Amino acid sequence: MPKPKRADSPGLVHGVLYRLAVWFAYAGGAVVAAIGIMSAIHIIGLWLFSSPVRGDFELVEFGIAIAGTLFIPYCQAARGHIVVDFFTQSLRPRTVALLDAFGATVMALAFLVIGWRTALATFGIYNAGETTTLRELPIWIAYAAMTPGLLLAGFIALAQAVGLMPASAGENGVEIK
Repeated sequence: MPKPKRADSPGLVHGVLYRLAVWFAYAGGAVVAAIGIMSAIHIIGLWLFSSPVRGDFELVEFGIAIAGTLFIPYCQAARGHIVVDFFTQSLRPRTVALLDAFGATVMALAFLVIGWRTALATFGIYNAGETTTLRELPIWIAYAAMTPGLLLAGFIALAQAVGLMPASAGENGVEIK
């Protein structure tokens, strides 16, 4: 009888984080689609009825900031960031793996610090009552929506740094060249 996987096995951590990253990417795509629809409504309303969507650029700013942070976890999980391997092509695989782990550690620290600071900014902006100019939308909402993607990307990078997620590009059917 095969031995069951432990709850903390790399397969489970990888699977959960990867699935979350995919769902975050889908959510980011939905946000971009909503922005596209809103932009079309704005253009058609302006053209046909001289009635644009008030504050459309504010909505686009919110949406793109949120969508961008929702795409980052999948990019990290798929190792989709730009890699310049000119200097590492001739190195041994073990050395490249160590450099990859170091890079993932740096990415984890960056994403986790940015996520932490974005979460703190959410509370600061909420307490200040800051809103957008035209629609008077509370700005903290965008910051709050950006935080989960940044933190998930940080946790994925951390899992990669300690070897709980695939170490090479091309895992999970994603080929990066």
